[in-house]
Amino acid sequence: MDRRSLGRTGLRVSALGLSTVELGMDYGLRVPGAHRRPTNADATRIIHAALDRGVDLIDTAPAYGEAEALLGRALEGRRDQVVLETKVMTQTPDGVGLEDEALAHHMRESLNTSLRLLRTDCVDLWQIHQVDDALLAQADIVAEVFAAAKQTGKTRCVGASTYGADLPLKALASNLFDTLQMGYSVLDQRQADRCFSLAAQKGIGIIARSVLLQGALTERGDYLPDPLTPLRERSQQFRRLVAETLPDWTPAQVALAFALNQSHIESVLVGVRTVEELEQNLRAAEEPLAATVLDGLHDLRLDDADQLDPRWWEQFLVGADFTDGDSP
Repeated sequence: MDRRSLGRTGLRVSALGLSTVELGMDYGLRVPGAHRRPTNADATRIIHAALDRGVDLIDTAPAYGEAEALLGRALEGRRDQVVLETKVMTQTPDGVGLEDEALAHHMRESLNTSLRLLRTDCVDLWQIHQVDDALLAQADIVAEVFAAAKQTGKTRCVGASTYGADLPLKALASNLFDTLQMGYSVLDQRQADRCFSLAAQKGIGIIARSVLLQGALTERGDYLPDPLTPLRERSQQFRRLVAETLPDWTPAQVALAFALNQSHIESVLVGVRTVEELEQNLRAAEEPLAATVLDGLHDLRLDDADQLDPRWWEQFLVGADFTDGDSP
C-alpha cells in the first residue's frame, strides 16, 4: 500500500483509508437487497483485514452510530498500527450551532468521550464534523480548544470535515486546521478547481470521502428518483464507460482509482460491508488508470450542487417504495 505525507502534520498515511460509517450504522442509498451494516464480529474482521493489507488510516466519528466503540474494541493490541481520526459535531441535533462556552465545553467533552470509547489516550487527528459559518465565526474559541487538546496530548493534529463548494475555502482561510476532509468523485470535481492548489500551498492535508456518492456511482444509482434524474443518468454513463473501457474492473474500483490519481489528495476513504468488498477495492491502489480513461472520467463531472448533495436527496428518498419488500 502506497503511503503519503499528510500535509504539514508529519503523519504518513495509506493512500486508501477505511471509513467506519458503514460499520457503525446503516448508511448509503436505501435500495432493494442492500446490506445493512455488518455484525460486530464481521466489522472487526474488516478492520483487521484492512490493517493486515496495509491500510493504516481509519476514520470514525461519534455520529457514526456504534463505530467508535466497535473500533476501540477491534484495535486492542493494534492501536500503534493505526493513524486514527475522529470528529466532533458542533451543532445541536436540530442543526443549531453551539456558541461560546457551550461550544468549548461540548468539544472538550466530546473528545474525552471519543477517547474513552476508542480506548486510547490520543487520536492522531481530531476534526470538526460538518464545519459551518457559525463555527468559523468563533475561530478564537475553536483555536483555544484545539491548542489545549494538543498541549495535553489528546490529539496530534486537528482538521475539518466540510460539505459543499464554499465552506472548504472558508475553512482554508480560517487557518484553524491541519487537514481538510471533503467530497470528491468522478461526478463532483469542484474542489479540484477551487481548493486543492491552495491547500497544498498552505500545507493542508486533503482526505477525500464520498468517492462513490453514497453508492450513487454503483448500480444503486438506478434507484435514484426522478428529481435526481441528472445524477442517475450520469451514474449510468459512468458505469457504461467502465464496462466499455475496463471490463475487468468494478465501478467502485474505478471511482477510487480516479480519486487516487488526484495528486493533491493524500488519502481516499472507502467504506465497505464485507472483507470481500475491501479486497476488491484495494485493487484501486495497485493499478493506475490510463490517461485516456482518466480523460473520459474527467468529462463526466456534474456541477449541479443539489444533485451532488446527499442532504438534498433526503426529501425524495424518505419513504421511497421498494416493491420487492427488501428495503433496508
